[in-house]
Amino acid sequence: MIDAQVLAPPTFRFGEYSIFSTVRRVLKRWPFALISIVLVFAAASDTFNLDPVQRVALPYRYSLTAWEIQTLPEKWLHKLTTFLPWNGQSDEEKQDDVLRYFALREELGEAIDSLNHAMTDPGSNSVLSLQAEVDRVLEERESLRVSVEETIESAISTAFQETGLGWWGDIVFPPVDIRLAGPPTILLTSPRDRIERQHEVLLETDISLLDRERLEDLLMAEDNVSAASFQIGGLATYPASVIDVASLDDTFRTAAHEWTHHYMVFHPFGQKMFTSAEMVTLNETVADIVGRELGDRAREIVLGQIDEPAAPGVSSSLLPPADDAGDEGDKEFDFSAEMRETRLSVDELLARGKIDEAERYMEERRLIFVDNGIYIRKLNQAYFAFNGSYAESPTSSSPIGGQLNRFRKLMPDLAAFIVEMSDISSYRQFLNRLAELEEKA
Repeated sequence: MIDAQVLAPPTFRFGEYSIFSTVRRVLKRWPFALISIVLVFAAASDTFNLDPVQRVALPYRYSLTAWEIQTLPEKWLHKLTTFLPWNGQSDEEKQDDVLRYFALREELGEAIDSLNHAMTDPGSNSVLSLQAEVDRVLEERESLRVSVEETIESAISTAFQETGLGWWGDIVFPPVDIRLAGPPTILLTSPRDRIERQHEVLLETDISLLDRERLEDLLMAEDNVSAASFQIGGLATYPASVIDVASLDDTFRTAAHEWTHHYMVFHPFGQKMFTSAEMVTLNETVADIVGRELGDRAREIVLGQIDEPAAPGVSSSLLPPADDAGDEGDKEFDFSAEMRETRLSVDELLARGKIDEAERYMEERRLIFVDNGIYIRKLNQAYFAFNGSYAESPTSSSPIGGQLNRFRKLMPDLAAFIVEMSDISSYRQFLNRLAELEEKA
């Protein structure tokens, strides 16, 4: 899922419109949107041949078809109205909307905390007023959402245009399109004797934690597999679903990460994503690397110079899921080092066939993380199978993260990295190309 590349100042204008550019922007999006809808219908699952995860999750399945039907008309109606010159906003107004939207994230958290505290006090008479404050913040955020989405989309487009990879100069394909919302929850399994993504399914966004745990336990009891569920940070639907409770920096990075998947699906690299576990990890990690660089540049375009670009390996895709994350805890506790040690030890135990011992060890380690302020609800083979798909994550034991970072450093710029990776169709081909580059270095 490198240090952010510093590019030349952008020629980025929020409020510049013309009839030609308006028509071009609308027309160039419709073919891809229609293709997306057709593919969603064509990919509907065969409910007569359900794997274990599909079977237990059937009442809670997330509907991609419903997502497209609900989201596309709203997005297009807003675009058709805002493309009109008299409905546009100035650069300053859009920047203010972005800052206000993410400030409201903090206000919402505080308001919900206050409401929850009041509800635990039987004598409190402030519940109604606190609920009204929560509703007010939610309403204000929703009023800003579409404007903020389009500002992020435009900035990522501009960042990509600066690479020189646009069609005929400035056309970005596929167009950047996101929706700030609650992405679905993913439920997946791994065999108990090894760490491997086996079966998975998307669940409704608002499924309760109790229902998730019940499904996980059911899979363990009936199918003898390790199961875990996570609220994901983003999903490469079209528009891409990007979680709406992340920080400003993580939101820009996640949006760029999901767009990278959109871009790669038109090239051999993305088309071969699911041909092997290694190709899944390559795709996710490339999306993290590109998402970091494009996302950081897009944030700079909107809000100015980034003071301290974050280090590699902290993309929102790599952070613990929302319900599994806690405070940073003891500053002396090195989460990355401790988690990497845990993963390597689990791999060794499983390789020796010591399944029960590995599972006891993971629970012991989970409690250590909790004691240090890092709330991990469930630490098992499925946890590592999911999070380990992002090779820069400490939950991964894959060498792909280091290999990709070496590959990126051997490229003169981000454009060259994207072009090189887009034509790779297998892990073996990637290793061969990396070896060639290292010989020339």
